[in-house]
Amino acid sequence: MSVAGYYALPDIKQKWEAVTGRLVLDWTPDLSFTDDTLIYASLSRGYKGGGTNPPRLDLNPAVVQYQPLASTFEPEYVNAFEIGTKNTLLDGKLRLNGTAFYYDYKDYQVSQIVDRISLNENFDARIWGLEFETIYKPTPNFQIDANFGYLKTRVADGEGSIDVMNRTQGNEDWITLRPWIQVPSNCIAPKNLAEQILNSPFGPDLAVFSLSALCAGSSRFGTFNPALSSSLPFWQFYGFTYDPLTQAPNGGRGFDADLSGNELPNSPNWTANIGAQYTWFLGDWDLTVRGDYYRQAESYFRVYNTEYDRLRGWDNLNLSVKLEDTRRGLTVQAYVKNVFDDAPIVDAFTNSDDTGLTTNVFTLDPRLFAVRLTKSF
Repeated sequence: MSVAGYYALPDIKQKWEAVTGRLVLDWTPDLSFTDDTLIYASLSRGYKGGGTNPPRLDLNPAVVQYQPLASTFEPEYVNAFEIGTKNTLLDGKLRLNGTAFYYDYKDYQVSQIVDRISLNENFDARIWGLEFETIYKPTPNFQIDANFGYLKTRVADGEGSIDVMNRTQGNEDWITLRPWIQVPSNCIAPKNLAEQILNSPFGPDLAVFSLSALCAGSSRFGTFNPALSSSLPFWQFYGFTYDPLTQAPNGGRGFDADLSGNELPNSPNWTANIGAQYTWFLGDWDLTVRGDYYRQAESYFRVYNTEYDRLRGWDNLNLSVKLEDTRRGLTVQAYVKNVFDDAPIVDAFTNSDDTGLTTNVFTLDPRLFAVRLTKSF
């Protein structure tokens, strides 16, 4: 027994091993239309270790045993291939880079809140995309830079996971129930058994109790209420027997949602950024005015890709003015972040059922005005 009062759980021993590494080939051809060109390709293999999901301490196994959760999650492996080129043109005034990549994941790790813990799950997935970067400086004073990215993610066929927002997955023969208040998650139960309980002559109080008990893997009142005889079989009142651990999908947690072909969380199909700046050389001081505009497409914050999971596309504009004396190491900068003062939702996560499946959202920071003075020695 620890000082905090929790009992020691059994040790979980895990071990992973993998051969990892990276092979890179590059070529610098002499081309007539570029000042300098590099073409490269790389092949690499890597992994991220697995681990243990947080324990659910001090919960009554007789109550929560209908919610069997994995105590561990697997390591994540990736085979990555990338090919790209870096180019300098127009006597150094233009840089143009491009990259294409393909990542093949085995047991990609995704987490969500289940039973008040951050539950990690594994799914095979594939990612491919393109990235372009350019910097154009036609004069010593003026510069334009831009980045564009295209991303396509796909969960492998046959992968599944239980969506806490839709445990029945539209199956009309099953309903979602809220069990005892101390239990963190909902469960599903056969609709016909719930109707049989509600239509029984034993009264509403016993019916509410009985509906909750449909979620538990026990057939006796005494498991839940010591004041009642543990020898009194619960199901004898209704003329049926039922064990969610064996008769309900996933021990009563719900039906698996088919994730085949879904996009991975926080993976917009495209992102783009363009910036421009102009510098005035004023003796010992350089005055630079700059603006940056960013835009990204819609994405999803959960792997289920439902309408509830959708994050709308959003954009952002930042402006800055910088006065710098490199000889003295002095810099004065004034800037405005989020000029539009928009508050798009940029990420979110869903809480456990016992919170009412509330959603925590993260928004872009509000408009910010600031001045910064820097002195380097």
